[in-house]
Amino acid sequence: MRAWVVVVSLMLAAGCGKKGAPLAPIVRIPSAVDQIAARRVGREVYVTLTVPRQNIDASVPADVARIDVYAYTGVRQPSRARWADLGTVVGSVPVIPVVPAPVTGAALAPPPDPASGAVQGTRVTVIDTLEGAAFTQGRLDPMPPVRRGGQAPVPSATTVLPLRRFYFAIPFSPRGRPGPTGVAAELSLADVPDPPTDLAIAYDPLGVHLSWSPSGGLLGFLLDREIPWEPAPFDQPVALAPPPVSGPTRYNVYLDRAPDPLELPGPAQAPAAWRVVPPQPANAAPIADLTMTDALDFERERCYVLRAVRGVAPNVSESDATPRTCLRPIDTFPPPSPTGLAAVAGEGAISLIWEPSSAPDAGGYLVLRGAAGDATLQPLTPLPIVDASYRDSAVTTGQRYVYAVVAVDDRLPIGNVSAPSVRIEETAR
Repeated sequence: MRAWVVVVSLMLAAGCGKKGAPLAPIVRIPSAVDQIAARRVGREVYVTLTVPRQNIDASVPADVARIDVYAYTGVRQPSRARWADLGTVVGSVPVIPVVPAPVTGAALAPPPDPASGAVQGTRVTVIDTLEGAAFTQGRLDPMPPVRRGGQAPVPSATTVLPLRRFYFAIPFSPRGRPGPTGVAAELSLADVPDPPTDLAIAYDPLGVHLSWSPSGGLLGFLLDREIPWEPAPFDQPVALAPPPVSGPTRYNVYLDRAPDPLELPGPAQAPAAWRVVPPQPANAAPIADLTMTDALDFERERCYVLRAVRGVAPNVSESDATPRTCLRPIDTFPPPSPTGLAAVAGEGAISLIWEPSSAPDAGGYLVLRGAAGDATLQPLTPLPIVDASYRDSAVTTGQRYVYAVVAVDDRLPIGNVSAPSVRIEETAR
């Protein structure tokens, strides 16, 4: 027995110094895209997602070269294993590889070109234009997704389910290995509401005022009420789905402003299909009324379009846009007249003081003077003065003078001038 122990010990000792088979290289697979959202605006869907920063093993940076965005139309989304087979690629986002930190003393690598791809951790957006096949049922998944507790129920022949559009993103490594499946974004394919009509725009010193006629005209306005959905009165209960988009019609106002001529243009970026900026309405929330007042800045062309909105997220439907309506506001509005003008005669001069202007575009004041009984006053200051006071030292003792002040705004090249203030008289000493 002891001999066998000695033999086994020698064999193990002899084998300890031998090299085994080489280990397989570590395979990095990018993590799933779990942040994705879809927003429908007319016939365009803006699909926004976040590029993953890490791999499925939590190592960083993510080994990702591109992200493909798939779309699928149906009453339910395919199982995750079938997305790539049943979905249609509607966009692809190239991802800039992360350059490792250089070794001490080595030359720095040139920064990557931002136009060549997206940076890990950033949000990108692609557009899916809804046409033709996007509104028809896609190929059915023979293995529908399984829910917790068992297989998903198969709808009966009497079940009515609305078509939906699903979006899914799959990251791929530089070697073409796909990452795991993540969550899907979805939206309703119900008919969009009619756009509003008769957009009218006017402006005054308080802002730009917009008004329009309701979506669907007068009939649409009268019928635009939130009516609770009720199933048809069948003898047996039927699992009918409620309309996917319901509720009153609201409105979004979109503004496109010309660049500020006094600002330097920013760096030009090459257009890319994945660098789309989703349109953002000028209003903070959809508008229930048929009017809106927008902030005003003069001398810059501004163009507006309107869209009707119905539903609650994620079942939101937004109409096509109204025709583009533009205007270029011109400042022809004078500031208010100065108030509180008072004069005090001193030795060899008359001092004037008045209330400062509260106009946001106040540029200064012109002081007018004339002799008592003059119908027309002449300017004492050839250029506007900033202070709300003035000392007139070009006076003759015993002479009675009449004063008034006008306000001037900061419009260039020539400011608008207010009506004169109330006249006051004072005798020089």
